[in-house]
Amino acid sequence: MSIPLWRAAGVGNVARRLASAFQMPMRVARLLAARGYEDPDEVRRLLAADVPWSHPLDFTDMRAACEQILQAVRKREIIAVIGDYDVDGVSAAVIATSAIQALGGRVTCHIPDRVSDGYGFSLRLLEAAKSEGASLILTVDNGIRAVEAISAAVADGLRVVVTDHHEPGDETLPDGVPVLHFTRHRDPGSAKRGCGAFVAWKLAVQLLDAAGLGKMDALRRWLMGLAALGTLADMMPLVGENRRLVREGIRVLATEGSTGWRVLCDSARVRGDALRASDVSWRLVPRLNAAGRMAHADLAYRLLMAEDDEEAKRLVDEMEVLNAKRQEAVEAAFAEAVEAVERDHGPNPAAIVVAGDWPLGVVGLVAGRLAQTYACPAIALARMGDGTLRGSGRAPEDASMLELLHRCAEFLHRYGGHDAAVGCELDASQLPALRAALMEAAVAARAMGKTVDPPAVIADDYLGLSEPADEILLWLERLAPFGPEHEPFRFFVGPVEIVRCARMGSGEHLRLTLAEGDAHQEAVWFRAPDGIARDTSGLWAFIVELVANAWRGTVRPQLRIERGYRLPRAVSREAFAAVFRALRRGPCTLETLRQRVRGISADLDRDLESVVATFVELGFAAQEGGLYHVIASEKRDLRDSLAYQAFVRRHLQPVGGGPGERTEEERTS
Repeated sequence: MSIPLWRAAGVGNVARRLASAFQMPMRVARLLAARGYEDPDEVRRLLAADVPWSHPLDFTDMRAACEQILQAVRKREIIAVIGDYDVDGVSAAVIATSAIQALGGRVTCHIPDRVSDGYGFSLRLLEAAKSEGASLILTVDNGIRAVEAISAAVADGLRVVVTDHHEPGDETLPDGVPVLHFTRHRDPGSAKRGCGAFVAWKLAVQLLDAAGLGKMDALRRWLMGLAALGTLADMMPLVGENRRLVREGIRVLATEGSTGWRVLCDSARVRGDALRASDVSWRLVPRLNAAGRMAHADLAYRLLMAEDDEEAKRLVDEMEVLNAKRQEAVEAAFAEAVEAVERDHGPNPAAIVVAGDWPLGVVGLVAGRLAQTYACPAIALARMGDGTLRGSGRAPEDASMLELLHRCAEFLHRYGGHDAAVGCELDASQLPALRAALMEAAVAARAMGKTVDPPAVIADDYLGLSEPADEILLWLERLAPFGPEHEPFRFFVGPVEIVRCARMGSGEHLRLTLAEGDAHQEAVWFRAPDGIARDTSGLWAFIVELVANAWRGTVRPQLRIERGYRLPRAVSREAFAAVFRALRRGPCTLETLRQRVRGISADLDRDLESVVATFVELGFAAQEGGLYHVIASEKRDLRDSLAYQAFVRRHLQPVGGGPGERTEEERTS
């Protein structure tokens, strides 16, 4: 039995019901049916994205946490907020600090330095907080593993409140420390989807309510927008409450927020009603992250807190310079990393561990590109100059990076994170041992079924270039935001020709015009494989997203290419039409038909049986008494046939060494 190329194959009846119920394009109805949406009520809930908000008191330690903070506010004690150097941690710090300031509290904020402090609350940060006279420590987006520093703080007489979303370690925090974490929640499964800023937001909401400040609508909206920013930055699942948070938070981020935020949006040329979740993820988050990667994340914190125009403009200018340096550093480090992979790992590695003299702030991006390019877990490490290596690991969706590191723990000083991303530190002398152990763990995990083979289905559905892309895009916008567990819909486009090709940016990105008969559509290919621009001849197929391209007040549909394939002429509509014309000359056997079409294509000659099977499946032809003949039928697309999909699958020729998806370092192209 043929395996379809796209998920929507065979969803006709369900899709027709949905299309009728919602007056939506059949293509959109097929997408929803392929994702398992059969009940119109389910579709209505998806479109509404209005699930009830979870209550802050669902965190079992929420009352105790609020009592500690409100007591410190009443006594005029200093509260030290300890954030993190990524956008989630910075957003969480801004949420906590802003809420405490609104309460009238005395608050300071410390963001760890990526190099000198490392991740999370540390003894050095404890000493810094004590030197300022703090009596209460509030961790945001960290703390669940900071047992040493928290124990020391408690021993010194300080009170501590922990808010975090990372996986806990084996050690336990001291008794009496309120912990807001998914392991201490009424619904741990749902709470685990929340990022650090989400947890801080719930705390802020409860603090404002408990203090009787329920009417601070502008502040509450801004804090919700910051929680949405952290959710997108940490790539949390966009289902349930997160989906509502991001959809409503984007509306806030589009028109409200601090002066610093608005200046940042202006600098990135995204503003007003045109702001989308993808703009936040691809254009704003990388700029904010550049501060922590190339200098200090305190810059991003100060920008999001800034209300003075001049200060905000100065901070944004500084951030833009850092972002440009970050992009250059990533390109150089990735090129060196690829050389190391080819030298030390071979062509098809089960896992990758590389090290270099790279900025610590870019190794996570390098690891992400390696994991994407080679479709395997990857760790990129920076040499620290003291005989140690520190870095980050990333894994494809079919692997757990954290579980793999559990099996390599004996070679590491410390590590932590979650399934998709980890951080770690080790002695440089342990690099070969870690590389061998990670490869062994990855192979074992695959053998035990802890990973899955890449799916045979490569898209949600096909998309013809003559279809109403404007109308389909409007519906996709209604189904947004997209992200983990609610992935963007991906289309198979092809066979098509490239009739125009132009380089963008530094030359590694391409802008294409695709043609399918008389229909044309613009497409962009970020980080296109080398050589494409030099030879665009022949037939092509692409896996794409249909996205909105906003330019000078005009929004147009655009295809964003993720992967590309070359195709032989045999799969073209013209080739199939030639066979069909030969069949119309009269009933014949397969061998007679082969004689009629000989010379059209060697591929057709070899696969003529598949071509005829396509005609029979679509109702264009029938077989009686060993003879094939044409029958009257409605017009249908070849791509609706499983036989045609199997035929195309056999002839797909991938181009380049990896997918053309935008990874984080291309997000500001």
